[in-house]
Amino acid sequence: MYVKNKTNSSWWLGNDFFEEDRDILTGDIVSDRTSELIKLAGYRRAISNFVNIVTGKSDIPVYFQGSDSYTDGKSINISASIKDKDFDSTVGLALHEGSHILMTDFEIMKDLNAGFHIDPELVDTIYDKYKHTKEHFNTADASRYITDKIKGLLNIVEDRRIDNFVFKTAPGYKGYYHALYNRYFNSSIIDKALESTSKRDLDWDSYMFHVINITNAKRDLNALPGLLDIYKTLDLANIGRLKTTKEALDVAFNIFNIIESNIPKPQVESQEENAPSDDGEQEETESTETTQGSGQEANTPLGDAPGDDGSKAEGEEATTSTGSNLRELTHRQEKQLENAIKKQEDFINNKIKKTKLNKTDQKKIKALEESGSEIKKVGNRKKHMYTDEMVNTECIVIRKLTQGIIDNGGYGFLTGQAYRSRGIDHAEAISKGVKLGIRLGKKLKLRSEERNTKFSRLDSGKIDKRLISSLGYGAERIFQQVLTDKYTPANVHISIDASGSMNGNRFFNCQTAVVAIAKAASMIDNLDIQVSYRTTTDSSKPIILIAYDSRVDSFNKITTLFKHITCSALTPEGLTFEAIQNEIVAASGDKESYFINFSDGMPYAEPKGYNYWGPTAISHTRTQIENMRKKGVKVLSYFIGNSNGLANDDFTKMYGRSATGIDVTSLIPLAKTLNKMFLTK
Repeated sequence: MYVKNKTNSSWWLGNDFFEEDRDILTGDIVSDRTSELIKLAGYRRAISNFVNIVTGKSDIPVYFQGSDSYTDGKSINISASIKDKDFDSTVGLALHEGSHILMTDFEIMKDLNAGFHIDPELVDTIYDKYKHTKEHFNTADASRYITDKIKGLLNIVEDRRIDNFVFKTAPGYKGYYHALYNRYFNSSIIDKALESTSKRDLDWDSYMFHVINITNAKRDLNALPGLLDIYKTLDLANIGRLKTTKEALDVAFNIFNIIESNIPKPQVESQEENAPSDDGEQEETESTETTQGSGQEANTPLGDAPGDDGSKAEGEEATTSTGSNLRELTHRQEKQLENAIKKQEDFINNKIKKTKLNKTDQKKIKALEESGSEIKKVGNRKKHMYTDEMVNTECIVIRKLTQGIIDNGGYGFLTGQAYRSRGIDHAEAISKGVKLGIRLGKKLKLRSEERNTKFSRLDSGKIDKRLISSLGYGAERIFQQVLTDKYTPANVHISIDASGSMNGNRFFNCQTAVVAIAKAASMIDNLDIQVSYRTTTDSSKPIILIAYDSRVDSFNKITTLFKHITCSALTPEGLTFEAIQNEIVAASGDKESYFINFSDGMPYAEPKGYNYWGPTAISHTRTQIENMRKKGVKVLSYFIGNSNGLANDDFTKMYGRSATGIDVTSLIPLAKTLNKMFLTK
């Protein structure tokens, strides 16, 4: 599925990032919590990177927590909901909040809440104007009134100031800001309201509505007296002139004074107003008007609408005259307008509602991020022979085994307790492997050794000083050469079948062999080892865990964490091999590469909407093995079991002539094979 509205993020996220899993037969959406959390982890990480790039700070954390959008000056909270239509706007919101951290003086915000920065004369003026409207109204009430209004105005001015910074310093992110404003500010009902008789009363609600939407292409600076002066005071074309939050606060006070000067002193009501009569107007039956509107043609972050350089507004006169061209909104439209205004005000006041994550999911996401988990699309093939429609499935790749992923990952083949089966302790198998590995490592020590052979009395090479004295006696062959004989460095990737059929002695003995190889490799300098385990999730989705990499991990990781690896579920083979093709080191002129596979059966998996078994699975697995060999990787595959029948034949089809059956209860044949491989120059 191609997400058409991913104009900004699709190029780096991929078109299928938000694609929903659907059953091929029913079309029903298939829910997989693990996949969702992995996507959320990638989503948070991507947004965090954006914030770090724009702000130039690498220590700004991005969280999924709380119910409101906010920044406390140190961190950013984002929504835990992934919806393709909202992703760009969420990136924009995170960038917006990150800019607050970089540029906003939060102390001024705190001081304002405490009543500072307010001129006492202004307090007296407001007190005189409104003292008769409320019993016991005092100067403290007047101060709170001013603070409440100024906070909203300051947020508007400050938002424009900091957004201008991103526009100027990182213009490539404009698209995310346009998506942000299009989501929270632009709607068809806002456009209609600006061209209607609504919100034209001389009160704060009306003024705030027009100030918030002052960059909308459908704005009317004649709607209220003083709007043109407010427009000029904001001077959005030169908003970069405001270098500090204090300067933005001064502009907010100027706008406050303009608005208050045009709002008449309230009159004391002598009698209740009569309820408005019903004019008999029938409500419209049109669909809701709260959908996102005209994008950049409506409200834009920094006044990109035509005329926002001030040229259009310069000659306009501010009047409150409502001409015949102004329509009235229906009752239904008025309710829609209230909702749209609430949405705008929530944004201005940093109260955007967010989808929360429970503590369990937060821990899982943290663990998934630490483990480098990601989702790969694999197994791309035709849905059936009569169509060109392609299908694939997701494979979960866990790039790093951590204690966190063991405790919080929720995978069936990882257990919090040390794995035991049929009376056998997994830790014992690992301990046995360490002992065998030490013996194997001693034999492999010679891989690290260099043997130098000196050849003398040659016609060319390096002069042998011992033969210089013979030059006068007819001797001419006084040169020597030294030949160095050493083993080529090698990389070995060991992949283990962790399906349910491997449970018991097969798995434990296999683990012993793998641990022995890893231990031996840790004792020499020119042999790198990676160990991976493959199976399926509870929903039959392929999953592969890269549990150990000697290039970055200490051997202690094996002795402490491998005891938590168990067997479960199915055998996705080629699907997992495809997912880690890039992790399998290609051979080069100065490095050999091996892929060693342990398996007890044929590939089989049933992810939702995708069937993987029989000839299809065998052919796909063979293709992945061939791709490895094209990279110069030598493949050795061990079939674990006693079968010499069809299964073994199919095994050879997949892995080639190097495939061999092996009884892992006896490690001697395996050791001989590995010794021969590792000690071949």
